[in-house]
Amino acid sequence: MKRQPERTCIGCRSVFKKNEVIRVVAGPASLVIDYREKLPGRAAYVCPTRSCIQKALRKEVIGKALRLKIRVSSPEEFQNALAAGVEEKIKSLIAISAKADKLAAGYSAVHDGLLKGRVEMLLFARDFSEGTKEKVGGPDAASLRQATIFTRDELGRLLGRELVGVIGILDKGLADALWKETERLKGLINIGE
Repeated sequence: MKRQPERTCIGCRSVFKKNEVIRVVAGPASLVIDYREKLPGRAAYVCPTRSCIQKALRKEVIGKALRLKIRVSSPEEFQNALAAGVEEKIKSLIAISAKADKLAAGYSAVHDGLLKGRVEMLLFARDFSEGTKEKVGGPDAASLRQATIFTRDELGRLLGRELVGVIGILDKGLADALWKETERLKGLINIGE
């Protein structure tokens, strides 16, 4: 098995697997979040948590890590930009799932997928009623990972439909990737708590 590279968070100074921290680089005018890890230049890494972001964005910490003077945004601006990047990643994973036919959308399709044991993860819209959530899930969904994100309108637009309140992910790899991103987003903006 291939060993995954490790990186040190400049906020808490703990060592993590590379895919658990966020890469930042110095842009022409300020600090840039390199969520896709494609930008050139010297990079630093930070945990996607509020406390690490606040510690890391002090000028002396980020400047020392990148070895240059840089304009630093406020922790709130950074968190908002990072949350937007995570949301885009989640949207692209949902779109990929739909294109690969590894997604069940809507009450009937998800319920059917649950009965057949095909669903790996459930995504509920924020404005989906609790009663309907319980009906969809039932005992078949008790052991599944579940996240609440976006609205029914936003999920519908992603899938080219009017309103979608629940999505079932039918592929383990895609479910794992979505779970990681929804947990990261939850830590940044405290959704679903």
